[in-house]
Amino acid sequence: MLGALVLTWVLLRHDAVIYQQPIGQVVHETARLTQKTTDEHGNTDKIYSQRLTIKLLNRNRTVTLSNQYTDSQTVTHRYHVGDQLLLDGTGQLRILSLKRDATIGVLLVLLVSLLLLFVKWRATGWLLLSLIINIILFVVALIIDINVKNANVLLIFVILAVLVAFSSLALVLGRTLQMAVTLASTLLATLLAMILMLVSLKVTANEGVHFETMAYVTQVPTTLFIAQTIIGVLGAVMDESADIVAALFGMRREKIAHHFKDYWHAGMNVGRDIMGTLVNVLFMIFIAETMPMVFLMLRNGNNWPYILDQIMNLGILQTVVSGIGIVIAVPVTSALVALIVKHQQVVKS
Repeated sequence: MLGALVLTWVLLRHDAVIYQQPIGQVVHETARLTQKTTDEHGNTDKIYSQRLTIKLLNRNRTVTLSNQYTDSQTVTHRYHVGDQLLLDGTGQLRILSLKRDATIGVLLVLLVSLLLLFVKWRATGWLLLSLIINIILFVVALIIDINVKNANVLLIFVILAVLVAFSSLALVLGRTLQMAVTLASTLLATLLAMILMLVSLKVTANEGVHFETMAYVTQVPTTLFIAQTIIGVLGAVMDESADIVAALFGMRREKIAHHFKDYWHAGMNVGRDIMGTLVNVLFMIFIAETMPMVFLMLRNGNNWPYILDQIMNLGILQTVVSGIGIVIAVPVTSALVALIVKHQQVVKS
């Protein structure tokens, strides 16, 4: 594993020749303080001017560029000796961003190595294939949404959700009854959760929900939010449904006659055991995503009611809807497995 990580790092640190745009590496840097700023809330920051000597790795020359950054580095970045940079080569050279492919490549190799170490090779292969297919499906959906005039965003992402769920479960579980039941319970629980959300929004006339606060939205924010929520609920529900179905199909393989209530109670027990953990994971992901903006708003004198209303509003709604989907998935999956298994037993008998 270590050898693969080192090889990936070395190759991606020396791949500048495959880029058409200029790639540079900082060989020397100096920085000097140019300004101190203090706002009305007492927040202080320092602005530095940085002079960088950059060796162009695929142009065989050296240039000197300037860069400004702040101590907080909220929208700026300080570059260090050894950093590789993506440069804009149209006209006068300027820095676009750090070249991060070596770091990302090492992390991907580490992920694959850990999967191969702890999971069977065949299962790892199907898992990685499903991940690649899902990425391709997502990119295709984005291309259609961007390039088709007046595209139905909701329809595109509903189809995407179904395809992603099918490809993930089919490649990981195979074309089996277990896969079909997991897919059916996932889609049904997701549909019920979304219906509850839409009915609630309709009844309350979207009161207290500020779709306009979605950042960088160039389409109708309400539709885009619903599409975004569908994908989020689907991921949370599919994880839980797969666990419950796997446990109940384990019971099915036992040479013991089980009744409907046996599968129902077993599924409910499994769901109760994992439901709390999944809901807490959703909450922690939401908190992690909103922390930077919450800190920024608090440092700029905003109060908690305003932050909850304008910054955390939609995130809280998505978390609640995903939590509802997780709760709904427990009885839905338990009942669905029990009905299908009992039907099979009646047909066989």
